[in-house]
Amino acid sequence: MPRPAGEQTKGWLGAFLDQGVTGAGSDPLRKRVRLTNAAALLGTIITLGTAPFDVYEAPRWMVAQDLLAAAVFFGITRLNRRGLYTTARLGTIGISSFLALTQAVVLGRDSGVDLIFLGLLALPFVLFEISERGPLVCGVLIAIAGFVVTDTGMLAPFQDQPARYSAHDYHLYSATLAVAVVLSSLVLMSLANARSERALRHDIEERERTERELAETRQASITSAKMAALGEMSANVAHEVNNPLAAILLRAQRLRLLAQKDRLDSAAVLKAASEIDSTVDRIRRIVDALRAFSRQADDDAFRPERVSAIVADTVDLCDQRFRHKGIDLAVEPIADDLYVECRGVQISQVLLNLLSNAFDAVENRPVRRVRIAADASDGEVRIAVTDSGPGIPSEIEPRIMEPFFTTKQTGRGTGLGLSVSKGIAEAHGGRLTHDRTAPETRFVLTLRRTAQAT
Repeated sequence: MPRPAGEQTKGWLGAFLDQGVTGAGSDPLRKRVRLTNAAALLGTIITLGTAPFDVYEAPRWMVAQDLLAAAVFFGITRLNRRGLYTTARLGTIGISSFLALTQAVVLGRDSGVDLIFLGLLALPFVLFEISERGPLVCGVLIAIAGFVVTDTGMLAPFQDQPARYSAHDYHLYSATLAVAVVLSSLVLMSLANARSERALRHDIEERERTERELAETRQASITSAKMAALGEMSANVAHEVNNPLAAILLRAQRLRLLAQKDRLDSAAVLKAASEIDSTVDRIRRIVDALRAFSRQADDDAFRPERVSAIVADTVDLCDQRFRHKGIDLAVEPIADDLYVECRGVQISQVLLNLLSNAFDAVENRPVRRVRIAADASDGEVRIAVTDSGPGIPSEIEPRIMEPFFTTKQTGRGTGLGLSVSKGIAEAHGGRLTHDRTAPETRFVLTLRRTAQAT
């Protein structure tokens, strides 16, 4: 089905104005190329429209000049297609000024040619950026020089006015042409700016959409890493809970046996009750830590959290796993006044990932040792996890923070742990780094220190 005439015209005009745009690198230059093509098209229309007027008011050779100038204007786009953008723009200004100067030579200033030069003063500001000082100044000086030469009557000796020439009619024509040049310049600039604004809004929308997708992808990665960690912890948490439950069962059976033998006394009951209370409290802490770790924390507000509490809750989740493999997991004393502004659940996830990596690194080593330490200086808190593993080879060290990069066996890791942990640290305004200078494998989580909440 053929397109309507209006759409066909719009399509042809758009294709004409876009000539040479593809090769232009920057958005401002592409805008100026379109404006140059539009000015060339306008020049073609004006010179073709001037030819019938010059048939009655000017010498015959000026009619031929009008037709030749129209062809030259139309050919300006070829310069843009070849990447000669400055030449095309200066050519547009030069041809326009030459035509006006010819009018001044033949018909004199009474023809209103000085008004045309004043109108042409706007053209350089349409075709050039302010930063393009050389071509811009050149274009302005051409228009000013033409105005001065015309208005001072320097070209009067060369005038050759035909008998049918009417100064009044040509002055009116020149005034109309000058107004048309100025108004066209303003309209073209407004249209170009509107197009640039639409493109800018589109870019902003695309960037916001991309940022949303990245945020969703990041959240999916965090969730995936968290689920992997929960899977690894599930069996160990079962041990952490089953052992205290077994202890409670043994104490309950002991109390029942004492009751059956009528040997209960208050001291024995108090001792058993105290042991049961302590064991239940340990189960509660394990369950609370697991529940807190498993929930989403992206919407939580940042608040002061005590570093020692975060470390203790994290160790509670994996201590049994380390002890079961005979790994010496120790936490060096952490000052109670160390607080960081954070989402505690997410920091716990980072530490748990570092501990999981340390576990895998030392599991089959003759010396199985993992240490957690924390200190502060210069307004920062550094939490370090050090292990006695084989270390990280220098050839892969630059890639360990990349998503999906892992050296673990299939099924032992997703390659998201360190990448997600690094993202969490940076979202907290901190950083996660591998300490190359340490004698053992050492990762350091650095966070901003804050005061205790009042």
